[in-house]
Amino acid sequence: MRRSEAVLLFLFIATAVVFFATRPRTDSGQSSGLLGAPALGAKPTAAATQPIVSTDSIIKPTPTAAAAPPYFSNGWLQAHPAADAPAVTAQGLIVLDRDTQQIMLAKDEDSRRPPASIMKIVTAMVALDTARPSQTIEVSRDAANMEPNRMGLSYGEHLTVQELLYGLLLDSGNDAAEALADSLPGGRAAFIQKMNEKVAGLGLKNTHFVEPAGLDDDNYTTPYDMAALADVALTGYPTIRTVVSTKEVNLPATSSHKPFHPINLNDLLWDYPGTYGMKVGYTDAADYTIILAGQKDNHNMLMVLLGSDHHFTEGHKLFDWAYAHLPTPDGSPVRALAANLEKS
Repeated sequence: MRRSEAVLLFLFIATAVVFFATRPRTDSGQSSGLLGAPALGAKPTAAATQPIVSTDSIIKPTPTAAAAPPYFSNGWLQAHPAADAPAVTAQGLIVLDRDTQQIMLAKDEDSRRPPASIMKIVTAMVALDTARPSQTIEVSRDAANMEPNRMGLSYGEHLTVQELLYGLLLDSGNDAAEALADSLPGGRAAFIQKMNEKVAGLGLKNTHFVEPAGLDDDNYTTPYDMAALADVALTGYPTIRTVVSTKEVNLPATSSHKPFHPINLNDLLWDYPGTYGMKVGYTDAADYTIILAGQKDNHNMLMVLLGSDHHFTEGHKLFDWAYAHLPTPDGSPVRALAANLEKS
C-alpha cells in the first residue's frame, strides 16, 4: 500500500471512531436515532411519562369586584364653588340634592363627630329590618328607666314597633330606643351589632355605634355617612318616611299600654314649608345636630349639620340657599338606592 493511501485509511478510521463515540445515547446505553428522539425499544424517560394537565383544572384568580360608586357626586360642587353660601357655626355639614345626588355644599364632611340622637334613624332601620311595624314589643325594666328624653314607657307595657318608632323619632325617646334594642330577637348586644353591620353593609367606614339611643359620645359618624344613612332610610323604609314627617300623633290607650302623644321636636317641620323630616339631637359633646329633608317645586333637599350652635336657624338659611342654587346631573356614577327594605 502506498503511503498516501495509508494516510487516507487512517483518517477514515479516526473519523468513524469519533462519530460513534460522540453519538447521543439513551439512559439504557443504546444509541438514539434522530437527535433528541428515543431509540426503538428504549424505555420512556420520567419526563416522557408525566401526564398532560388540562388547563381546565388550573385554578384561575377570581376577578376583583369593581368598587361601588359613591352615594353622592361632588362634580357640581367642584364646578360651582359655593362662594355665597350662608355662614354657619356647624363644625361639619353637607347639603345635597336628593334627586340628582349632587353635593351642593360641604364642610368637613368626612370628619368624625358624635351624632347624638340623629343616629336613632339607624335604630329605626334595624328595628324594621328585624320586625314588622305591627309586631308587639314588651317594654323591659331597663328601657322603662331610661333618661332623659322619654316617650314615657312603663315596665311591662306592650306596644307595636310602629308605636315605638313614633316615640323614638318624634319625642326622641331613649326609652323607646332601649325597648326596641332589648326586646327584639337577640337582645341589646345583638341589636347594636346589627346597627354596625348595617353601616358596614352600606360601605360606610366612618360611623360606629356603641348603644342605640345616641347618649354615649363614643358613637361617631360624619356628615357624609349620616346623609347616606338618611337617604337610605327615606328611600327604603316607608314607615320611617311616614313617621319623621308627622308633626304629632295620638296613640290611644289599649289593654296593654296607656295613651301617648308624641310631638316632633323638629321645629322646621312646623316652620319651613315643604320640610318632611328628619331628626334632631343634642349632647354636651356633640352640641346640636340635625338631619333635614324637604321639597320645593319638586326638588328634594337633604342636609346634615353636626356640632351646630343654631341648628334650626342655620337649617332654614341653608334651605333658602339650596333652593336658589339647584344643581344639574353631571353624569358621574352614583349609587342607586333600594326601595322597600323593611321586613315583610
